[in-house]
Amino acid sequence: MENIDFKKIVDNLFQAVIVADKKGQILYANDYFCELFTTNCNKLKEKNISDFISDNKIEIKNEIYETKTIDYDEYSVIICHPAQTQMEKIYSDFISTVSHELRTPLTSIRGFADTMLFSYDKLDESQIKKFLQIIKDQSNRLIKLIENLLSISRMQTQNEMLVYKAVNVKSQIEQALLIVKNQYKTHHFLFQCEDGIMPALVDENKFQQIMINVLDNAAKYSESNTTVEITAKNHDNNIKITVNDHGTGITKENLCKIFDKFARIENHLTSKTQGSGLGLYIVKNLVEKMNGSIKAESSTNPDDHGTSFIITLPAASYTNQCSKKLRGDR
Repeated sequence: MENIDFKKIVDNLFQAVIVADKKGQILYANDYFCELFTTNCNKLKEKNISDFISDNKIEIKNEIYETKTIDYDEYSVIICHPAQTQMEKIYSDFISTVSHELRTPLTSIRGFADTMLFSYDKLDESQIKKFLQIIKDQSNRLIKLIENLLSISRMQTQNEMLVYKAVNVKSQIEQALLIVKNQYKTHHFLFQCEDGIMPALVDENKFQQIMINVLDNAAKYSESNTTVEITAKNHDNNIKITVNDHGTGITKENLCKIFDKFARIENHLTSKTQGSGLGLYIVKNLVEKMNGSIKAESSTNPDDHGTSFIITLPAASYTNQCSKKLRGDR
């Protein structure tokens, strides 16, 4: 190794670098690696690279470093760099996902707008309507993503004011269904509302946002031509809303993750759909902020698969309204 020209270069890198022969015998380690490992560089020459590295990872001072190997004819250069923390990875994945989510509708909007501008006289009325509908749908997709991002920002700054009032549960769910049905035309939606259902004591806009996100999630992650079932009924002093889909279901180990920020459960349906992993996180925060609860139940059984979201919100009863005034909730 005395004649390797890059020895001085790797010694000055602010990265841990090891050089090994084809059998894995360590030939050289730069000073930065030896400082990190608090070891004598000369002693390393008696060891094999497998003594340190496993599955392309190496632990130095209780920190995990990932390794990248560059192979040459007679030796290999192994560069070690700090592994991303879980939050860094989640944040990096989120930025990538959001960038893709923004780029996709913007590309569609620009493409169909350009087509109409430059070929307007060659398009018939049905084509024009089709292109305008695509532009509208993609614009709505952008608006939804931006609204979700703004919701996250308000939650993190604790700067979200809620206006509580008695809200008609049936009409609000029907409005949310109109919005979601327009996007998922190949799905069926069955809504059953108990007669005499009490109003919910919630923020009307946030309740609408909750229902749109949950219904959108149910349709997005279930196959075409399946049915999303919604029920709403009185439950003690609360309103209980259940949204059930007939998707592939969620495993027990993943079920506890679905309300996490940026979380997306990988299966053949998620690979075909884009999502920021914010919808259910926002739903859970809003539901709990309005003194409600949400849980998910799921089955991956081939004969009875699907997922149910059960939302419980306070009814606009005399007792709940008095309790809210006493607590000073806004």
